[in-house]
Amino acid sequence: MTATNTGELGQSSLSETVYTAVHQRIVTGVYRPNQRLVETEIAAELGASRTPVREALVRLIKDGLAVRSRHGLMVREFTLPEVREIYEVRAAIEGYAARLAAERSTPEALADLEETLHHHARTSQHDVVDRAQVVETNAEFHNAVLAAAGNHRMQSLATSNLSYFFNIEAAAVTSDEALAVALGEHQQIYEAIRDRDGDRAETIVRGHIMAGLKVIESFL
Repeated sequence: MTATNTGELGQSSLSETVYTAVHQRIVTGVYRPNQRLVETEIAAELGASRTPVREALVRLIKDGLAVRSRHGLMVREFTLPEVREIYEVRAAIEGYAARLAAERSTPEALADLEETLHHHARTSQHDVVDRAQVVETNAEFHNAVLAAAGNHRMQSLATSNLSYFFNIEAAAVTSDEALAVALGEHQQIYEAIRDRDGDRAETIVRGHIMAGLKVIESFL
């Protein structure tokens, strides 16, 4: 491989890393709706140069997560009907992904799923629940289920649909008891996948995602 090709490969990998980081911050609410996305500030926050940040922001505009306005580039604010559509698609894709995970997940994928539950447990052990941490570990679990399905195209479709997710705002209006119920559902999903029960895994995931939509409907 020539030096030029190596550099291009490294730049492509860096751009993807920056895109993933900014995408995650938007869908989990770290970057809030209508917040300005300033290239130099994001580059400093991520310790990256401006070029991969610029490339990531262009992709986010194409994905519909960022919009240009007279105030500059901003995080897009979704309407409730749009969020409902996103969650309905999530329920379909992630529900079937859970079924596939029950049928074909590897021991390594099951171990990854179990590890995300340990992260959840550590978060819930504190007297004051760290809701930002809950949002992060929730995303880890759902991503692990998608990965366990072993279908890269499905994983890509799920990611492209993920324009709105259980975020910091949703976590803020969710009681500790309701968060504990959601954690219990994650445990049930894991057990269904581990037990190779595709019907149960799909049913629980669909219900779990639509319950999340109910929380979001309460404040949008």
